[in-house]
Parts: sequence; structure tokens; C-alpha cells
Amino acid sequence: MILFTLILIPIAGAAIIAMLRKRPTAVRRTLFITALALLAGMILLDSNADFAHSYVLFDYLQADLYSKVVATVTSFLFFCSALYGCFWLPKAREHEKDAMKDHIFAIILCVFVSMMTLAAFASSFGLLWVAVEATTLASAPLIRFHRSQGALEVMWKYLLICSVGIGLALFGTFILQLAVRASGIETLDFATLALTKNKIHLEWFKVAFVFIFAGYGLKMGLAPFHTWLPDAHSEAPAMISVLLSGALLNCSFLGIVRILGIAPDALLPFCRELLIGFGILSLITAAFFLIRQSDFKRMLAYSSVEHMGLLAIFWGLGATNTALAHLSMHSVCKMILFLTAGNILLSAGTRKVDAVSGLFRNHPRTAAVWFIGVLMICGMPPSPLFITELLLVKFAGPVLGCIILLLLFLIFGAMTHTVLKMTAGKDNSIPSAAALQCEKLSILPAVLLVIPAAAGCYLIYQLIMEVL
Repeated sequence: MILFTLILIPIAGAAIIAMLRKRPTAVRRTLFITALALLAGMILLDSNADFAHSYVLFDYLQADLYSKVVATVTSFLFFCSALYGCFWLPKAREHEKDAMKDHIFAIILCVFVSMMTLAAFASSFGLLWVAVEATTLASAPLIRFHRSQGALEVMWKYLLICSVGIGLALFGTFILQLAVRASGIETLDFATLALTKNKIHLEWFKVAFVFIFAGYGLKMGLAPFHTWLPDAHSEAPAMISVLLSGALLNCSFLGIVRILGIAPDALLPFCRELLIGFGILSLITAAFFLIRQSDFKRMLAYSSVEHMGLLAIFWGLGATNTALAHLSMHSVCKMILFLTAGNILLSAGTRKVDAVSGLFRNHPRTAAVWFIGVLMICGMPPSPLFITELLLVKFAGPVLGCIILLLLFLIFGAMTHTVLKMTAGKDNSIPSAAALQCEKLSILPAVLLVIPAAAGCYLIYQLIMEVL
């Protein structure tokens, strides 16, 4: 029953928020309590081995290693975003009176998190598709938080493009049903198909894999299906960018993990090569668009394209445990950066890199978090991503490893160049009152930096011990 409860917690929070709609402070506190309850439930699930195979509702839900990692990361990001929102939402309301009402925003956000939790714990391809589609419908209104014309256009673009991807995934699921029925199997349950994967019809499965990979790959942000991602992040508020990049992409990636997990042995090389190929293409695309990037929120979006490409390569090479570590730490680092980017945007009123400079002089704490966060996401020690990317280069072999290393260096150079322009300049166009506001909001991202730093130091220590 624990899994069903975890899905219901955000829904219950949304119902309470609806009753408190005329009390903004109570709404924000209820959102935080809901996030805290969900995180506590996930900690309970992770710490109790008896819940490792909890099934409810006629085996519709399951908790395995992959689902627990994705759901735990989602709940942690939700908790931090809700805590940040208690302080950010009032400030955003001061700057923009026409923004989405707090209670509407919080209700939709809770539904969005509930559907991502459902996607993580779904035990069959049918329910997984329903959950991922529901995340699209729930997250689209959140992108239009600012109610601007640009946000409206981006929301519709997001809906249209992601709906195409979900349509491809649905068609692939239909083909997969044909593939398993041709072998006498009557279910799309992950566990059952994993045990009987070598009985699945090979040709039908290959077609199904291509469509499901394209569908969930589009929602995951793999190039060339990534076009919705930069636009959505450029318009979405910081809290939503955190969940889009750090949680939703992981849930979509889980769809690819599930289909790869039931791939017949004869088709496994084809499936892995497809993942590696699109992973490299994503790295190339990210490197190209990050060079001289003029919008710092779009910069972070293309960084997500890069790391989704790395996840695809990890899984294509069979390095699943390293991939899960990379997934988790990428989400935490990206949360820190998007929250900091939201602070800078709130103070500067612009996403343009050229309009924001002198951060170290006028916003020392914000500048430090921004600079260190970018180094972390680029894999500079003591970032845990340094170890995971180092292992990736090792797993990839000499040729592929050199290609990956070159692309990572290009991305590192492009992102650090952009950040140096923002932090080391002499001009300052941000008013002093807004600067003070920005500094106060940077406390949470600054504290969160401890997590990747500590994890990175631990991994580096383990690596040194193995070498010695």
C-alpha cells in the first residue's frame, strides 16, 4: 500500500490547497508540508527492504532499483523547490502582479509530481505511457506561470511537440503488444516480459523499440528531439525548471530503460548502438549551441541535453549503476543552478548574458554559487560527475572515449566562458535592493552545494583507495 500512498500524497496536498486558496501563506506552507511528507515516505520505502517488492492495485505498481532512484530524486527536488517557493513566490508576486495565482500554481504542481511518481512506479508499459502523458498535461500550464505572450507560445509548442513524442511511444507500445502476442504472451508487465524476453518476436520488437525510443527520447530531450527543452526552460519559473530538468527527464528516460530491459539478446547490440549514437549526437548538439550562448537559462537547458546524452551512452555501454549515480547528481547540480538562475533573473529582469555582469562584485554569494555550480555540472573535481564521466570515458574505449572527452572539453569551455562574462565583468545594471533580495534567496542553493561536493569527495576517495 506504500506505493499507492506515495502517489496520493501530492493529490491530497492539492485538495487541501484548493480549500486554502484565499490564504497564500497557508498555501505555500501546505505545499512544503506535502513535499516533506512525500520525501519522508520515500525515505521509508528506501530504508525498508520489505517494501522492495510492494505491489498494489492488481500488480499495477512496483518498486525496483530504477523506480526508487527516480522517485527519490523527484521527491527530493520537490521538497527543495517547495522550500524555495515559500520565499520566492512572494518576491515573484511583488515583481509581477499578473502571474499565476499561488493556489493554482501549487495545485497543478502537486498533480505534476504525483504523475511523475506514478510514472516511476508503473509496472507495465500501458500505465507508464498514461503517466508520462499525464505529466505533459500537468506541466504545460506551469510553463505559463508568467502569463506572457512568449510563455503562451512556448506552452503550446511544448504540448504539441511532446504530444507527438507521446504519440510515437503509444504506437510503439501497440507494436510491442503485437510482438509479445505473436509469442503467446498476454501482458506488458515489465517483470514478466523480462523473464520471457527471448520469446518475443524479433522483427516486431525492433519496430516497437524504435518508436518507443523516439517517443520517450523526445520527452527526455535527446537530440534531435530536444527542441522543446530550451524554450520551455527559458519561460518556466525556476521551481518548474528544476522539476522539468531534474525529474521529468528522468521519468522519460525510465521508459527507455524499461524497453531496453526486455530486449531479446539477439537485438541487444542494435538497441545499445542506437542509444550510444543518439547520445553522441546529443553531446554534439549541446556543444554547438552552448558556444557563445546569449541566454543563461537556455545554457542550462542545453546542459540537460548533454547529460541526457551521457545517460544514453552509459546505458548503451551497460554501465547502469554509474548511470544511476550520474542521473542523481546531475539532478541535484541542475537544481542548484536553476534556482540560482531564477534568483539572477528575478533581480536582473533579463535572461541575457550580456545584461548581467559584475556578479562577484555586487552579488558575491550568488556569484560563488553560480560559478561553483557550473564547475560542478561540467565535471570539475570535487564534482561527483567528474568520477562518472571519467568512468564513462574508460568504459567507452579509446576511440569513443576520445570523442566524448573532446565534446566534454568543448562544453566545459563554452559554459565557463559564459559564466565568467556574468561574474567577472565590471558593469552592474542590477539595483541594490534587488541585489539584496537575490543574495537572500541564494542561501538554499548554497547549502545544497554541500551534497554534490560531499558525494564527489567520497567517490574520489574511493577511487584513490582502489588505485592504491
